[in-house]
Amino acid sequence: MDNKGKSKAIDDYVRTASHFHRGSGSGIDSGKEIWEDDAATIALGGRQRDRSLFLSFLDEQDDPKSEEESTVHNQKLPQIGDTYIDPFQPMNSCAFTTNSVVKDYTELPSQIPLLNMDVVEDLHAQSSSSSSRSVPSNFANLMAMQEACLRALIDPDQELSCKLWRQSPEALKNHYALDVDMACSGGHVPNINAPGNSQVNSLLQLIKNPVNQSMRLINVKGHVPALSADPIGSCFIRQKLDEATTGEIVMLYKEITPHILTLATDAFPTYVIQKLLEHGPAVYFRILIANLMGHVLHLSLHLYGCRVIQKAFEISDIDQQIKMATELDSNLFKCICDQHANHAVQKCMECVQPQYIQFIYRRLCGKAKMLSTHPFGCHVVQKILEFCKDPQIMDMFITEILDCVKELSVDPYGNYVVQYIVEHGGPRHRQIIMLKFAGSIVQMSHQKHSSKVIEKCLIYGSYHDCKLLINEILSAGGGQTADHLMGMIIHQYANCVVRQMIDVVNDWQFNVIMDVLRRNRDTLVMYAQGRQVIAQVERLLNGMAPSPDFFGQTSSSSQFI
Repeated sequence: MDNKGKSKAIDDYVRTASHFHRGSGSGIDSGKEIWEDDAATIALGGRQRDRSLFLSFLDEQDDPKSEEESTVHNQKLPQIGDTYIDPFQPMNSCAFTTNSVVKDYTELPSQIPLLNMDVVEDLHAQSSSSSSRSVPSNFANLMAMQEACLRALIDPDQELSCKLWRQSPEALKNHYALDVDMACSGGHVPNINAPGNSQVNSLLQLIKNPVNQSMRLINVKGHVPALSADPIGSCFIRQKLDEATTGEIVMLYKEITPHILTLATDAFPTYVIQKLLEHGPAVYFRILIANLMGHVLHLSLHLYGCRVIQKAFEISDIDQQIKMATELDSNLFKCICDQHANHAVQKCMECVQPQYIQFIYRRLCGKAKMLSTHPFGCHVVQKILEFCKDPQIMDMFITEILDCVKELSVDPYGNYVVQYIVEHGGPRHRQIIMLKFAGSIVQMSHQKHSSKVIEKCLIYGSYHDCKLLINEILSAGGGQTADHLMGMIIHQYANCVVRQMIDVVNDWQFNVIMDVLRRNRDTLVMYAQGRQVIAQVERLLNGMAPSPDFFGQTSSSSQFI
């Protein structure tokens, strides 16, 4: 594009910015097409960057009471408070800093922030040193760009700031790099690759150098949040925490606490936070956890944030635990059914005394079946069965599960809940389960999930319960023969039930099984499951020291195979 085209693109933008200054209804949207235009991209500083520090463009109206002021340049002057600043007048050394400009601009959205004259000098220097780059020399154009940049800085939640940042002059980028990155991260840690963070990169190089093994946490003071976002920096901080002084630990808390909401959702800072919460005075980790309040639900639903919440439940005092539990209760079922937040709910049940979270347990009553068949909810149900101490709630919950115990036993997730009750429940619960299973033992033994429940019944059931279960299996062929055991022995799931049954049978039941194995030995050795059962029987016989002719053979029982 020739210079004429560049000038036209700039003039178009100036007219758009002037229209915006007058408080038109279209606002900054009227300039979107120009900022997206390739000609404007080249004319306004052209070179694309690999990474943008802006996220979006602020779309807000100026104060309608502000009146347009004219100068010899026929453009609006920047204004601070009630004073208009002439940029061509000399400025003393006490000129406003970037932070004061941003602060004033936030309070008075209708005002254009003061231009830093260092930016103008840098731009003129770039213009004279680089012929391949076009930097706008017109003051009004420069002011329009700076105003647009600062608008995006104040509210980086629109859609064009990324392109705007790439199009702004390099000097302007470097001048506002730190402030922009801080604003775009919600006032938190800047990215270590952002312009102006060369000191952080230098620290990383020192950390990587094996010669500098004596570096301590105090040597990275002021850069802890940025370093924790780097894998090497995060590892360095965690390693040095074990040998850190109290002063260094307090320093970490003071630097990390203001940025906790951003750091808690990033992978490497999460490890630092979890490690840090294991150290230091209680007053500091209470302050850090207090900064999480109001965001517990959001963090619990996050891949990394849920780990911080779990750690907070482990080390926090009861008052903070109750507050966090209350936030989870605001959307409890969403948390339970979420792949990340369900861990936070489980940790809450583990760490908080049950009398303080009765509201959670009571809300789940009547939902046992639904939660038990959920891939994440089934784990929460098991935690309820483990940690809830209220007899009334436990009775309601277990009764609901036992009413549909057969259905849950064949469910891919519900079977774990039934197994837990069989293992940790009382004899009365196991007896009810066995009565529910009566007449379906063989069928359930052939099913993938329910076969695990039958195994648990054989392991933890009483002698009477096991006797009824085994007799039903042995008499499934009508009581005349036990050859139907052949089908169970070579079945991939029922085989496990038979093997567990062999460990708990009485003498009569053991003889029935041995008779089936002896008559079908040649067939069984052709199957892997059959060979496993034969090997198990051999081990038992060797321990029992049977007679040599037990199988009608003259050799020892070890020759059964």
